[in-house]
Amino acid sequence: MKVLARSLLATALLVPAVAAAQPYLVVFKSDQVPADTARLVAGYGGRLSRSYAPIGVVSVDGDAAFAGRIAGDKRVFAVGPEHVFTASEPLAQEASPAMPAAQPLPSDNLYGLQWDMRRVNAPAVWARLPLAAVKPRVAVLDVGTMDDHPDLAGKVDASYSTSYCSTSGGPGATAGYPVYASYIDFDAFPDWTPADGCSPEPANYEPHGTHVAGTIAAKFGGGRVVGVAPDASIGVYKVFDHYRYTDPVAGRVERTGAFDGPLFAAIIDATQRGYPVISMSLGGEIFRNQKGSAASWQAWSRVAKWADRNGALLVAAAGNEEFDLNGVIAHVPSDIPSIVSVSASATSDLVAGADGLVAAPGSDILAFYSNYGASSIDITAPGGDCGPGAACDPDYLILNDYIRPDSGAAAYAWMAGTSMATPHVSAVAAQVRSMHPSWTTGHVRAWLKSSAQNLGNRQYFGAGMLDADAATR
Repeated sequence: MKVLARSLLATALLVPAVAAAQPYLVVFKSDQVPADTARLVAGYGGRLSRSYAPIGVVSVDGDAAFAGRIAGDKRVFAVGPEHVFTASEPLAQEASPAMPAAQPLPSDNLYGLQWDMRRVNAPAVWARLPLAAVKPRVAVLDVGTMDDHPDLAGKVDASYSTSYCSTSGGPGATAGYPVYASYIDFDAFPDWTPADGCSPEPANYEPHGTHVAGTIAAKFGGGRVVGVAPDASIGVYKVFDHYRYTDPVAGRVERTGAFDGPLFAAIIDATQRGYPVISMSLGGEIFRNQKGSAASWQAWSRVAKWADRNGALLVAAAGNEEFDLNGVIAHVPSDIPSIVSVSASATSDLVAGADGLVAAPGSDILAFYSNYGASSIDITAPGGDCGPGAACDPDYLILNDYIRPDSGAAAYAWMAGTSMATPHVSAVAAQVRSMHPSWTTGHVRAWLKSSAQNLGNRQYFGAGMLDADAATR
């Protein structure tokens, strides 16, 4: 049965937290956290929650009065509320179990519908696997990944959670499994902090991260689809939380969101564990001149630069709000200079090819939802959209792995978003890094862009379409 639904996130909107008091970010002038930070914070009326020592940033439980007091300390650069990335709504449609057979293996019988793989020339790379003695590795920061999905079984080399409300699940009771059984209740705790804990809810599952991981690394002959780098391994980081609050107009609101702090913790941990590529299909917008966003922007700049210096290439979605990013609006984290920013392409014409559907030559377009801007976008990759017809044609979306939200069963689904574009780039970046371990992150960024197919419109596509074959030569 096919079910068309609005589901989860392709990229998220950056908004202040809903509570009157919440964790604050304190960014010190030094890149190192002072040794007496806990005492310093307590002296101004706050409580130290988490410390991100390598970047000189801490999360603190406090109120506005605390923030005003500590902002005057000579050691402090900026103070601001921890932001939360709330769930957006990409297109999603579960795939029917009856689909035509296709290559590369008989069991991968949905491959014929994966036009995105052919558009980035992934099949030409598969013919040359393995590319190097060291397998590609990618850390995926998302809602969690179904590590027992047939396409991903044996592909996840580690599973972690840095979220505030963490639930383990799956056969191995892994921390990064995409199951959620608790949430942050801002109605019960208007001044919620991590010390208040999380409220129970019936177990349910978030599919976004499983789709992203499948696009990167779904293996040959495992399930029914294939990833860009089927020999790659995935490090799973669950960074999102469920939360609820009551809006005076909308009533009860339920969201899936990631706070700054869990994201910083995941980036630092993944870098320290040696993941050469960190993939983030998430983000949101701020106004560049907005004073309240200064602490978050500075903290993101710090963590990105630190990861870059320590050998991790960060790749992030450019956003799904159709915004022009050349002006006062910035997208976080993809607008941070050291991060590879990925817009979403689509096709205006799918035609039959030898191995299945292909994008007709010259049919590349910017997906209708994708943010754009030559000052922001580095590269593009297929994110899909509804196609040229009046109704949404799922064939024009991106097909990959899925976990059913209600039952947790393995399935397949079409989705669209810059979230779907980003893992294509992350996979190829990991392949390049496995082939050239001595290359710096800057060299890899430049190589991905110089090897891309020039599509002519830098405002929409940056350097052009990701070309897996050219990048791995």
